[in-house]
Amino acid sequence: MKKILFTFLCISTILLQSCSNSPSLNANQIIDNAINAHGGHLLEQSTMEFDFRGVKYQALRDNGLFKFTRTRAKDSITVVDILDNQSSQRTINGVPQKVADSIMAGYASSVNSVIYFAQLPYSLDGKAVYKELVGDKIIKNEPYYKIKVTFDPNGGGEDHEDEFIYWIHKDTFFVDYLAYSYCEEDCGYRFRESVNRRNIKGVTIQDYNNYKEAIQDPDLSQMDQLFMDGKLELLSEIKLDKVQLSF
Repeated sequence: MKKILFTFLCISTILLQSCSNSPSLNANQIIDNAINAHGGHLLEQSTMEFDFRGVKYQALRDNGLFKFTRTRAKDSITVVDILDNQSSQRTINGVPQKVADSIMAGYASSVNSVIYFAQLPYSLDGKAVYKELVGDKIIKNEPYYKIKVTFDPNGGGEDHEDEFIYWIHKDTFFVDYLAYSYCEEDCGYRFRESVNRRNIKGVTIQDYNNYKEAIQDPDLSQMDQLFMDGKLELLSEIKLDKVQLSF
């Protein structure tokens, strides 16, 4: 009996040591797994079209080259905002418009933001993106990695001061929740819960319930707890309609 017990203890010790020595994932690996889980690699050479709040968007990508467009049509007037690697411009009924740089920057930022969220977690492996594993969390009995994302001022875009937290499922590597802080005309915090997840030609598309903070200046990394405690206010629904993908 003592021999059997000794053998059991030895095996248990070996197993515990094996588990404790097993490699853990770092932030970059977790993000890479999330991009793969969402089919983000397919977006490298793709055309994605969708409607968001009645406005048409198109994102063309070709191995680092991109062209984003937003098209608004009303009566006989069609306004198109265009953003690519080199520049941005607005056309009305096909005629390029002279727009002040500061105003055009706002148009371009708005277009980029919508497409950025629509294609997440694609682009989170960019050179100007800093990732940090800041912990883990159980939400609705599911396990998550918490990844903090910030941006380098050089190459991180006009909104490089924004901070994000992504809750990435430890088994599926889907981005089920995200939160971010922002400062534009005003400052605030948002928490998004993924809904209506669907697979279109190998790419995961999802909508979001968009929540805002109910308390002043919350800790961004604690937005998950505020969500679970019912202390966030549902602000809007982020829905992508008529999604089409071609490669």
